[in-house]
Amino acid sequence: MTIPAALAQRLQDEDLRPPDHGGGGLLNVAATVLDVLGLRDADDPPPLAELDPALRDGARDVVVVLADGLGWDQLHRLRARGELPFIGSLMARAARADRSQLMRATTIFPSTTAAAITTVNTARTPQEHGNIAYFTWLEEFGAVTQLLRWGPAVQKRGSFFDDPAIDPRRFTKVRSIHARAREAGARTYLVEPEIYRNEAMTRMHASEAELRGYRLPSSFSVRLAELLDERPWGAAAAYIYAYWGGVDPAAHEYGPGSREEAAEAAALDLALSRAFAAEGDGRTLVLLTADHGHALVDPDRLIDLEGDAELRALLRNPLAGEPRCVFIHTDRSDEVRRHLDERYPGAFALFDRDELIAAGMFGRGDTALVRSRVGEVCAFPRGDRGATVVRVDGQVVLHRGSHGGMSPAEMLIPVLAWRV
Repeated sequence: MTIPAALAQRLQDEDLRPPDHGGGGLLNVAATVLDVLGLRDADDPPPLAELDPALRDGARDVVVVLADGLGWDQLHRLRARGELPFIGSLMARAARADRSQLMRATTIFPSTTAAAITTVNTARTPQEHGNIAYFTWLEEFGAVTQLLRWGPAVQKRGSFFDDPAIDPRRFTKVRSIHARAREAGARTYLVEPEIYRNEAMTRMHASEAELRGYRLPSSFSVRLAELLDERPWGAAAAYIYAYWGGVDPAAHEYGPGSREEAAEAAALDLALSRAFAAEGDGRTLVLLTADHGHALVDPDRLIDLEGDAELRALLRNPLAGEPRCVFIHTDRSDEVRRHLDERYPGAFALFDRDELIAAGMFGRGDTALVRSRVGEVCAFPRGDRGATVVRVDGQVVLHRGSHGGMSPAEMLIPVLAWRV
């Protein structure tokens, strides 16, 4: 979809990077999985446009390693600091086109885990699958919902699906890659923390996969290596989704570029070196990517929108979205815009929901769901600022790294490909 010239210019002026759904985005990583498994059809998005045919051709199985929060800029900084010897060796090989390739891609929008992981599991955009933001207003429950666990956003724990009478599958909007693979005779596996086994995201979009859970981060490499060594799928095609979660919370708490982030990234690097230590038969394509990057934010400059009583008086539903892209549900858009411009001069880049939908920012397909879940005004904090959307257990969350918006630091992600 072509972005109208006026909107494209505004995005450029604000240094915002829209998602690429046409072959250079996270959506296309998922489509590449379908392609390798022989499942991609005319209704699916295209695979990665830049993927070297020498890496794609002849691949029968595929592994996607998703490093939560490891954006393009962070990857390169960490490599330059010597924190990533194994990943760095693959990047060096890619630079000389030696059986490895590094592609710069974009994640989906909003640049957030709940939306991105659902896209990886389904090969569908947020507009289609509906898991649009970390905090999303759901008419079905009449509440702002935290969409990783599908529970009330104002509390840290609990899911609507804790009620056994509520089946998570009632709320899924699209089929998963795992369901499609099983129907075609392929096998799929999840390598992720054991505590995710009964989480909403797993039950909704990956229940057909076999979960090889790990209780300690150090066992990530053990579970992944076991699958690659044993190949329990036999002659069938296989897909392994392997999730590493350590970089993201370190970047949130201490900031991108921090020593804590570097320590978590180094642990990932060691885990990958162990997981892929054995010589493979060369028929497995590996794609290392991320769900988003991190913008460096100043917690002392946080904009407390949730505590703004004048703004609340203009809302139809409570604030939702992300600290770097606030969804403002209102029937009084002009008044909201005027209030934000006057009370927080220069702090926000403001966009109409409908112009973002029309330009394909949230994806493709029917727009009814995204219109109900995204507020009429989308407010992007500028520079190193974030905004309070929800108080969780009454507390304001103070981060030094944040995402959900459209800055290059948040949107640009690596896709590192090689064969094992």
